[in-house]
Amino acid sequence: MIDHSKLRHIIKNIQNKKILVLGDIMLDQYIYGSVDRISPEAPIPIINIENNSYSIGGAGNVLKNLNSLNIKTSFISIIGNDTAGKTLKKYIEKLKNIEYALLIDKNRKTSCKTRYISDGQQLFRADDETIDSLGKVLKEKILNYFELFIKQTDIIIFSDYGKGIFIDMNFCQKLIKIALKKNKKIIVDPKGNNFEKYKGAFFITPNTKEAFNATKINPINNTLAEKCGKFIIKNNWSENVLLTRGSNGLSIIQNKKIDHIKSNTEEVFDVTGAGDTVISLFSASIAAGNDYIESAHFANIGASVVVKKLGTTSLTSEELLNSVESIKPYKILNKNSIINKVKSWKNNKLTVGFTNGCFDLIHSGHIDMFIKASEACDRLIIGMNSDKSIKRLKGKKRPILNLEARQKIIASLDMVDAVICFEEDTPIKLIKYIKPNILFKGADYKIEEIIGAEYIKSIGGKTIRIKLTKNQSTTRLVNILNSSN
Repeated sequence: MIDHSKLRHIIKNIQNKKILVLGDIMLDQYIYGSVDRISPEAPIPIINIENNSYSIGGAGNVLKNLNSLNIKTSFISIIGNDTAGKTLKKYIEKLKNIEYALLIDKNRKTSCKTRYISDGQQLFRADDETIDSLGKVLKEKILNYFELFIKQTDIIIFSDYGKGIFIDMNFCQKLIKIALKKNKKIIVDPKGNNFEKYKGAFFITPNTKEAFNATKINPINNTLAEKCGKFIIKNNWSENVLLTRGSNGLSIIQNKKIDHIKSNTEEVFDVTGAGDTVISLFSASIAAGNDYIESAHFANIGASVVVKKLGTTSLTSEELLNSVESIKPYKILNKNSIINKVKSWKNNKLTVGFTNGCFDLIHSGHIDMFIKASEACDRLIIGMNSDKSIKRLKGKKRPILNLEARQKIIASLDMVDAVICFEEDTPIKLIKYIKPNILFKGADYKIEEIIGAEYIKSIGGKTIRIKLTKNQSTTRLVNILNSSN
């Protein structure tokens, strides 16, 4: 997980880098109005138009995200000789720290997506565009600008929206080979079911639908996400995979290493443009020398901000920093809210894990156990003894940390998805209430000694015993502190 200090460091460093974006730009139009009746001509709503707005979409949204974070950018795309194209050019001209080539194709309509919105909900969308491969002259112009802009570029983004630039596989491969000769890394946001055209890419960032279209493997859980990513790597479509899985977070699949990062948000208003934000922030962070995990966390934070907004939108440094302050509070739940949370997770076919303890003085042994448990499930719940419960079990001098402090510490951990306390001496009532798929406990317990193990087995779940870290326990820490006084 990235803390506030690390986030500031990343945001500062990415502003020293330059990114080249090549892709399909489009104009996003939003028409707002009110709906108070159904048409007598057909069972459809009648919208009374009140106002409208425009925004740069497609690959332009990638550009907009980078620009809003003050990252220097080069940009290459295609527009038509029409009103939409001229509107896009005016918006691009207003951006700072950018060099660009908006090439005009007289035989092409500028892609324009018009969304009709009422009361914050999108009613329908109308697309006006030309979807066709580029002519020879335009390809040559793109190659010339690509070779010009690439010289001072730290990393390259291919933003493929399937509108024309990357339709020709041979042309796509020609661009990639130019980049590889210059030792430049390419990160691809793909489209369509032919990922072979991206061969030579450093990272590919499909969402679940795009990954399924290309591999026929639906990454609905961690295991299938790994299988899907490995399939892409085995076929040499990309060196690495950053799989975006909506509310299930991100998966980074490498040849010999796999990491799953859980979503930072429980509230999704509109996923439009979230993929653009992910590839923008991930690429910028990689260019700045951060590792894949840090970069994915950075992108994940950005995605958690934009999905709460309407339409294709960028984000600012301030929004990123503010989001870190508010990521964790929702994790501390009561009995009423935990049931709804678990129901939602299970409806999404996520495996729910549970472990419990006093967690008075958090130590590395606890962290190691949480990490191992989270790797074996999709969502991890921590059950925590109340202060009164600990006093009954450990004596009047315990706990050292009160319930609020313990909950905040545990909730701040990235691998933990929910924290809930119980008043009883054992968690059996809570376990029966939650009905987790997996119960985790330390390997110092035998299965028959683990409270709840028999019940979990009776409902089709399982218990996993985790090997504990040596010489790590709260009792040991307390004894050390007492002996030093």
